[in-house]
Amino acid sequence: MRWRNYYLLILSLLLVTGCGRSSPAFTDDFSNPDSGWGGASTEPYLRGYHSGKYQIRIDVPEWFIWTLGGHSYQDVSATVTVYSEGDPDNHYGLICRASEAGFYYFAISADGYYAIFRYTEDGELLPLTGPAMLRSPAIRQQADNQLLALCQESTLTLYVNGELVAQIEDEALSAGDVGMAAGTLPNSAASLAWFDDLQVSQP
Repeated sequence: MRWRNYYLLILSLLLVTGCGRSSPAFTDDFSNPDSGWGGASTEPYLRGYHSGKYQIRIDVPEWFIWTLGGHSYQDVSATVTVYSEGDPDNHYGLICRASEAGFYYFAISADGYYAIFRYTEDGELLPLTGPAMLRSPAIRQQADNQLLALCQESTLTLYVNGELVAQIEDEALSAGDVGMAAGTLPNSAASLAWFDDLQVSQP
């Protein structure tokens, strides 16, 4: 069985807050490179707009990169279409309630696994849905997937392609930003995650 201990020691951290928007509810197809998510390119990773999508590319093992939208929400719903190239074990997904205290991370992998994590201020990804990522037939392997992350009061819910795959309770984080993220595992190959058609609203 593949190595799936996701109590990751993050080797390098990047916290990016984008420009604010006029309304807390918005959609973004990433056709406008000035829509607020920014970009960066260094030796281990690249993130930014490309060909009408947003990409996060990581070229080294055991890295975790994210970008945030620049608003704070208590209850929020976010959907995005995602696709990944490279090592199918690597993970990518949506963030909610991001602040200095951490955030929730709704993740899938290209080989059909999912989890809801809490990222802590100490730089750990703590799986809330079990000790490891879980397999779901709702995830299309090596194909586009639509994620819906719902943070409502203490309930965290993940839908993949319209199917409920996880729902848990956690009271650690009550408010914060939304965003997108991707990560690589130890000894993994490079990863490239594509994000498109993001929609954020308050339920």
